[in-house]
Amino acid sequence: MDKKSKIVVFGGSGMLGSSVVRRLKAQGFSNIMAVSKDTEFDLLNRQMIDDFLKNIQPDYAFMVAGLVGGILANNTRQADFLYQNALMILYTLDSIKEYSPKTKILYTGSTCIYPKENPQPINENRFMAGPLEETNKGYAVAKGMGVVACELYRNQYGINAIAAMPTNMYGPRDNYNLENSHFFAATIKKLVAAKTEGIVPTFWGTGKPRRESLFVDDCADALIYLMENYNEQKIVNIGTGIDNTIAEYIETVRKLVGYEGEIKWDTSKPDGMFQKLTDISYLKSIMPEYSPRKFEEGAGWILKNEFGIG
Repeated sequence: MDKKSKIVVFGGSGMLGSSVVRRLKAQGFSNIMAVSKDTEFDLLNRQMIDDFLKNIQPDYAFMVAGLVGGILANNTRQADFLYQNALMILYTLDSIKEYSPKTKILYTGSTCIYPKENPQPINENRFMAGPLEETNKGYAVAKGMGVVACELYRNQYGINAIAAMPTNMYGPRDNYNLENSHFFAATIKKLVAAKTEGIVPTFWGTGKPRRESLFVDDCADALIYLMENYNEQKIVNIGTGIDNTIAEYIETVRKLVGYEGEIKWDTSKPDGMFQKLTDISYLKSIMPEYSPRKFEEGAGWILKNEFGIG
């Protein structure tokens, strides 16, 4: 990518999108357009997408927009997650085909596209190899459909569409609303409240499932590298290759916050998938210098910079 290339970030105000914008600027790119609901851009409005691409014709498009949420939101709004996430990528790809066919697009899916049962770690060949986790099936099907759409538009229309599958992320501009946040944001929010307000935190499930944790800026750096250096159909995992139990993550944050009180577990709530560790060997073969930070470092940064702790 040339430093003056026209780059659009769809979903540019979200956690990942804003990180992509921030990291692009840090690398000297100067012609960046961040579009999202915050800029009154609606990716569910096909005419709006058509008008934008017809007029701008960007060189590169990061498609990181989507309806996202934690296990509660995913499980209770399955149809919404399916409908909205499916239409966003279909509208965008078809509009690129019609009005800006030279645009290279990078689509971010999710590691939830992989089956519920997998050999660990999970490599890219596990896509469509078995039944999905029921608690987020709507989101997973939509994201998996986006992967297939990138493949089909590439093969039929010559669109340079690549796809990356990030693991669980946390970082600046995360969603800390406990009704629809992801696990890492909810953990930080609950333990900060426990320390500062004396609210005993309650966590879902048993604490035994294992999860990866990827600091969002590390993901953004990998996406930018792939946009510059990768042009293949095969999807690419973006993770850390390391996981911990949910209970271990809670203990790490508890120590960083300095909370020594009680923690409760609501075992009537689902655990979700037991383990979802990504195999990142393919990414490292493309980007040998990829070295994501440890959770303790990333969580410490969040607590210091967003909550004033530490």
